Amino acid sequence: MTEGQRLLAEYAQSGSEAAFREIVTRYLDLTYSTAIRLVDGDAHLAQDVTQLVFIDVARMACSL
Repeated sequence: MTEGQRLLAEYAQSGSEAAFREIVTRYLDLTYSTAIRLVDGDAHLAQDVTQLVFIDVARMACSL
């Protein structure tokens, strides 16, 4: 199990805000850079997409 998987499992099992914060910290730049490429450089839209990704991760943590 990778560290990212462990953090996600911890968040899913206990709702640990610290674990979720660490997930966001680790993957924010990667997620944003991917989003900005997908939306052809629209920074505001990329920020929205990035936020939605982490909202979905939080909602779906138990099934991931």
